[in-house]
Amino acid sequence: MAANLRNNAFLSSLMLILLIGSSYAVTSSEMSTICDKTLDRAFCLKFLNSKSASPNIQALAKTTLDATQARATQTSKRLQSIIDGGVDPRSKLAYRSCMDEYENTIENLEEAFEHLASGDGFGMNMKVSAALDGADTCLDDVNRLKSVDASVVNNSMGIKKLCGIALVISNMLPRRS
Repeated sequence: MAANLRNNAFLSSLMLILLIGSSYAVTSSEMSTICDKTLDRAFCLKFLNSKSASPNIQALAKTTLDATQARATQTSKRLQSIIDGGVDPRSKLAYRSCMDEYENTIENLEEAFEHLASGDGFGMNMKVSAALDGADTCLDDVNRLKSVDASVVNNSMGIKKLCGIALVISNMLPRRS
């Protein structure tokens, strides 16, 4: 009888924890609210719906930063490949400048992860803003060229959109005082 009561108490506690934990899952309403504040709602909804398993807003922030960092790393590798492949001096200068921006972007995203982990939404916001600026500056650099690598442009646009999502999410996170 005592063992049965302990099992019931354990099961009741477990169910309560699961119920409370599941109530913090990111809802479709929250996703819609996030995407309403971005510049490309359709891109945002498609991205967030593919990440709907995120249990809470912090996990969604991490997932968004992961995707942004992966794309920034991919772009950096593509830029290095273009530079190594031999382009005209003007293009090489623009792609090198872009490469420098992406090195800073990747560093800023790494610091954004640190701020997220420490519960500092404001700090995350600042670093994501800096990462967005890097992608934007890269676009300015390469869009002046006669012939532009489409993957660099597309990835940079994607990074700007992902940073926009991360910025909105960061504003939903707690602020450290």
